[in-house]
Amino acid sequence: MTTAPDAARQEALLRLARQRGRTAAASRAPAPAGGAAGPAPLSHAQHRMWLMDRLGQGGALYNVPFATRVRGPLDLDALAESVTSLVRRHEVLRTRYRHEDGEPYQEVMAAGPVPVRVVDATGDGRDELSAEAARPFDLGAGPLPRVLCVRHAPEDHTVLLTFHHIAVDGGALDLIVRELDARYRSAVEGLVWEPEAEAPRYTDFARQERAASAATLDTGLAYWTERLAGARPVPLPRPAVPAGGRGEGHVLTAPLTPRTLDGLRGVGRDHKATLFTVVLAGAFATLLETTGGEDLVIGCASSHRDRAGWRDLVGLCVNTLAIRTDLSGARDFGELLSRVRDDLLEAHRHRDVPFDLVTGRLGAAARDGDGNPLVGVTADVLPKPSGLRLAGTECEPVDIDLGTAKFGLGFYVAEATDTTGPRALVQYDRGRLDEETARGLLDAFAALLTEVASDPGRPLSRGTADRVDHPVGGLTTAPIGARGEAVMAVFGELLGDDPGPDGDFFFLGGHSLLAVRVAERLRERLRLPLTGLDVLEHRTPRALAALLDERAEQRRRTATATSGGAARRGPARTGTVLVTGGTGGVGAFVVRELAARGRPVRALVRPESAHLVTGDGIEVAEGDLADPRSLRDAVAGVDAVIHSACTFTSPEVDVAAMRALLDGWCQGSFVFVSSVDAYGRPPVVEVTEDTPSAEPLTAYGRAKLDCERMLWEAAGTGGRGGATAVRAPLVWGPHPRLRDQLRWGATGALFQAARAGEPVVLPAAGALPASGDPWSGAPWVHAAALARVLVSCAERPAHGMVNAIGGHVGWEEFATELNRLLGSTGGIRPAAGTASVPLLHRHRYRAEALAEELVERPGEDWRSVIAAMLDH
Repeated sequence: MTTAPDAARQEALLRLARQRGRTAAASRAPAPAGGAAGPAPLSHAQHRMWLMDRLGQGGALYNVPFATRVRGPLDLDALAESVTSLVRRHEVLRTRYRHEDGEPYQEVMAAGPVPVRVVDATGDGRDELSAEAARPFDLGAGPLPRVLCVRHAPEDHTVLLTFHHIAVDGGALDLIVRELDARYRSAVEGLVWEPEAEAPRYTDFARQERAASAATLDTGLAYWTERLAGARPVPLPRPAVPAGGRGEGHVLTAPLTPRTLDGLRGVGRDHKATLFTVVLAGAFATLLETTGGEDLVIGCASSHRDRAGWRDLVGLCVNTLAIRTDLSGARDFGELLSRVRDDLLEAHRHRDVPFDLVTGRLGAAARDGDGNPLVGVTADVLPKPSGLRLAGTECEPVDIDLGTAKFGLGFYVAEATDTTGPRALVQYDRGRLDEETARGLLDAFAALLTEVASDPGRPLSRGTADRVDHPVGGLTTAPIGARGEAVMAVFGELLGDDPGPDGDFFFLGGHSLLAVRVAERLRERLRLPLTGLDVLEHRTPRALAALLDERAEQRRRTATATSGGAARRGPARTGTVLVTGGTGGVGAFVVRELAARGRPVRALVRPESAHLVTGDGIEVAEGDLADPRSLRDAVAGVDAVIHSACTFTSPEVDVAAMRALLDGWCQGSFVFVSSVDAYGRPPVVEVTEDTPSAEPLTAYGRAKLDCERMLWEAAGTGGRGGATAVRAPLVWGPHPRLRDQLRWGATGALFQAARAGEPVVLPAAGALPASGDPWSGAPWVHAAALARVLVSCAERPAHGMVNAIGGHVGWEEFATELNRLLGSTGGIRPAAGTASVPLLHRHRYRAEALAEELVERPGEDWRSVIAAMLDH
């Protein structure tokens, strides 16, 4: 439920959902007086977040959950009002991140209500909180803050605000807490609170950062390039068998006494250093004694928030500093601390240089042969956790562990809380370290801190690393197989050179955005999961081929475990996506795209078509749109739904099927394949994603529109997940169902005439809407491109309605190509009236919200796909 049960508030929420998927022009908020209008560049820190999302390292990694246990009378309407006014004041909290020609920009959206979703707790409510905290954001649609209220009892709740790191940092959270405190207090008293000063704009901060003096920037880059020349990532001991994938994190803790923490502060005072500097030195000393490395790099965060004008700025105002310290000859901790202190101070003098520019200047040297980044270890002091302060209630911070790790290894000291004393923590990436090694590092770190707290002159020892570095690509000259050949071909296409089996992606001129394109092309050709980050971490055709071979073998083993081919019904695996119409012209491509991304799939098919479902470990759910019970059974337990099945001829069945699926939809995203027919006949030529529907509507189009409305209603009545309706035009692709639609559907009259060698009759001039434009034709989309859009919406919901248009083809050029392909000499002639051709309109449809996924790939132009359909 939401805090606004009345119809008027609900309609406002639905309008907000639709706004998030509209075009840039329609949703752009006017710039307040004094601010620059229009799209703004991303700050450098934001650019790095955006790039990680593009590389496939998004998910929950950069989610920022902020949870508070609230005991006492909680006013949910006041909370919703407070968050809504907060988002209205701070533009970065309602900003979306788009890109043009690969260059991202940020765009402030219109302000709207922020709903508070309320659910009853199951047990202690941890499952609901964890699921909400881990739900991915869609940067392109706008990562608006999410608010979940888990109700344990009438006056006992946990309030969870989830942000994306691209919009907030630790300092921003402190500002948000203070402002929400004042806003909530005023709201419960029936007052309106607004601060005297206007909020600083993050777009101004980003523009100012980008406009920094080129001379100053060049000087800083020269410093960092020289400072980090020859530096290598910390040689972490490699696990024999990783316990998880890259980015999966785990935290280990060890208690420290208050006396130890006081002693560390005293050591800092004696050496003119902060507690953070002492902890950073402790991390260096621990690595020295466990790995033996004397030339080490540890990363730390530096804030820009202390500058005049930005202290009250909500946004991401941090930069990464790579602290490189030479530990050779250091005899005791005090000497090491002095070196670390001096290196840290020197780094802060050059803190204005964005870290992504530094890594860009370093190029291939920014990673080792295994793809590990130069800054793979970090250290920090964690302050006492904070939570919301809501008038009239007792509030207690709640920790939400996302199970992620941004670094391979992190050393932390946590301040005491109301319930725990000070602690030493190690957070590690389970794909890079095993628990035994991490536990050993934690024990060594905690012991060292305890000892130096009373004796900063503690002698240092030097350990040895149990790690073997492998050169990039290995030393073997063995053949790399068909997958390796495919990788070399893609490298050659995108990098413009023959790489050979051991050509390094970076040395060949590759960069992060090219890595995304390489991964996309290989995923499409080889039908195996691959991300841009994989390309950066396995930089040669030989290494990538080995990775792809490994993933193919994993699929083979999965297929064997499920008796090969399609698996029969069973409990849904985590992350399972239900695809209705799994053997249809759209559904088959969606199933293929999901499998290529490594997502578990449950394909809903009619019993007589079940044998057509092929793929490693794909689960079959037998059912029919006319059987509501089979639909409710199929949707049970899945984490996302892509509803692509449709009768085309029985609108009442399609509407009833939608109702059954929505009744069974409990969690995750829901993507509905709608149609441009739902627009009807708008009185405009250019139809955008916010153009209202207009009569006349066909029965098919009206059913699609009814299903969309049902989806918005369902999405607004519970904590299920994001809802997206994708309006598609003619769908073309090499599939029997699509081939039949070409030959007998809306374009059937044109096809049959061309095949019979008769004149192809085209629409006459004057078709609706009235226009002086002589063009007449139809929108279309390739089934593979539509599948990419649908899967993208399942993973990152657009929260509204979007178009999926691959292009527009004129009837004359379409008929000319049909005649050529079929060898017809019948020619073309205009229709005498308006009834001879079903597709009689001049509308052109714009698809901006998800234009990136619709970029044409080789073989997806309309001429190639028509030829493929005729040959199929």
